[in-house]
Order: sequence, then C-alpha cells, then structure tokens
Amino acid sequence: MSRHDDRDAALETIMLALENDPTLIPNKGSVGFLRARPHAGLKQFGDRLICQQDFKPAAEGLELGGYKLVEKIDTPCSVVLLLPDRQKNQTFADFAQAMDLLEDGGILMVGLHNDWGAKRFEKHLADFAGLIGNLSKYHCRAFWVRKTASVNETLLAEWRSFGEMQRILEGRFWSCPGLFNWDEIDKGSQLLVDHLPKRLHGKVADLGSSWGFLSDFITRNHENVTLLDLFEADRIALEAAKRNLGNIPVKLRPQFHWADVTKGVGEAKYDFIVMNPPFHEGRHSDYGLGAKFIAAAARALKPGGQLWMVANRHLPYERYFPEVFVHSSVPIQNSGFKVMMGVK
Repeated sequence: MSRHDDRDAALETIMLALENDPTLIPNKGSVGFLRARPHAGLKQFGDRLICQQDFKPAAEGLELGGYKLVEKIDTPCSVVLLLPDRQKNQTFADFAQAMDLLEDGGILMVGLHNDWGAKRFEKHLADFAGLIGNLSKYHCRAFWVRKTASVNETLLAEWRSFGEMQRILEGRFWSCPGLFNWDEIDKGSQLLVDHLPKRLHGKVADLGSSWGFLSDFITRNHENVTLLDLFEADRIALEAAKRNLGNIPVKLRPQFHWADVTKGVGEAKYDFIVMNPPFHEGRHSDYGLGAKFIAAAARALKPGGQLWMVANRHLPYERYFPEVFVHSSVPIQNSGFKVMMGVK
C-alpha cells in the first residue's frame, strides 16, 4: 500500500475482520457505509449496501464502481461500516450517526489508522457500548460494538451535536467540526484578502472555497464582481458556505459547485480566481494537489485574467507558475505564508 492509503488500509482491516468472522454480517438487513470507499469485498453485500460520502473524489470513485450512493443514509441498518475522519468531534458525530442508523442489536464496525488515534477512539466506543471484538493489521485497528437498549442517550445526544452546523466567530459565520480551520479564520486566507487587488471585477471563482471566507470577503467588498462561483470538494463545507453567503444584502448571488477542482472546473472563463489550495492527502503533504489547482486555475482564466493564491511559505509553487502564466510574482510573504499572483 502507498503512503497515502491510510483510509484504504483501515478499510482493508475491516474487510479482513469480516473475512475472519463472516457471522458479523447478518444475511438480511441493509449495510450502511459512512465515509465509504470502494473495495472488491463490498460486492458481497449486493443491493443491501448503501454508501454515504461527502468528499467528491471519493464519491466519484464509488459511482464509477457501481455502488449505491446517497447524500444521506436514512434506512435502518443491521450493520454500519465507518471510516472516520481525523477531527475528534467529527469522529464522535460519526459514531452517533452510525448508532442512530442501527437497528436494535445491529453492529457498528469502525476502521481507523493507528496514527489517527485508533486505540483512543476504540476505548471511547467500548466505554459507550461495550466492545465485541477488534483486529489490528496494516498499522490500523478495526473494532466493533453492538447497539443495545442500554445506550447512553445523554452521551449520544452530545456526540450528535458535534456534527451539527454551529455559529462561530461571535456568530458571524456557520461552520462544522471536521472542516479545514472549522472555527477560526485561516491566517493564510486573511493574508490573501488583505492583499487582493482593490478593483476585483467581472467573473470570479473561488477554488477550494471551504466554508466561504474568501467569497464572503469578495461579496462584501467588491461591488464590480458580476459572477462568483465557489468550487469545493467537501459537501458539508459547501453547505456551510451557502449559509454564510446566502443572506448578504447584495445583488450578486454566488453559485455553488460540489466538484473535484483537480479535474478542472468546466468551460467557464474567469477574470480573477482566488484560492487557498489544500496540500495534504490524509496525514501526508502532497504538493501535487496545489500544482493541480494551479493548472486548473490557469485553464479557467481568460487571457489577461489573474490568479491570486496563498500558500504556506515553504511550498515550492513558484516553480509551476512560469509553466502556465506569462507573468507571476509574490506580492507579499511573511514568516508563515506567501501570496502569489499569475497572469494568464
């Protein structure tokens, strides 16, 4: 397995546990899969398997594989498989959603990489519901519990609340645990808005918009922007952005796109593009992600259009700019970040 396969390794551990004990999956009842990913072994469940995945690249992989994919599972399940994300509160929220989906006596099976706190979360879940079993393999842990009538409803309600949209920054924005910088303004994004051109105008795109801080600033401060498109791979982040930008008292009405920017943003051409691109895949830095964002931005700009982006200062993105832009510069940098500009 490659070093980027933390979730795939966790899923492989779940599948090995099921192979060792096929009785963990009853012969009837739906099998829910939260934060689902493809695996050949899942085909044994046929039409019983229902997948939920809010991250667009993973969702596209499931669709290509012919899996049943829904925006939100609402069918009672005899078994729920779960591959949690790394954020603590979001993991507890995932536990709560899984428990809510389970029929009485149903089984929740969780797969986590050891470096993501697998033992710690196994203990939390065991204290909550009583551990049935576990398996350690591929530097991951699979562990499973059964839903019973003695579920701690008070704790379950607390975990459930962790996955709800919340007001942050004195009520100024909506966000949700698990999103990038979910409860604070990213310092790089703040540096970028502080140094954007004063006369941003025309058609603008925000690539990797998260919960909408950059677009909120543009909407409120640049009245000559005639179109604003937000592109974001995380469906929950996009829902937060819709809340944050939906009630701003201006004529401009942004458009929201659940999309994998690394595959491009369609045929539209923009006068300006802004972005604070991701550079992690799981636990690991992947500078290629930012490079793909830069390439997508260059393709989507009009001739003479400008890309304005911010990145951690150590990331070597300057090497890509001359390949796709006729002119580029670094207007500002500090000890942690740099703002970069390129002209198509």
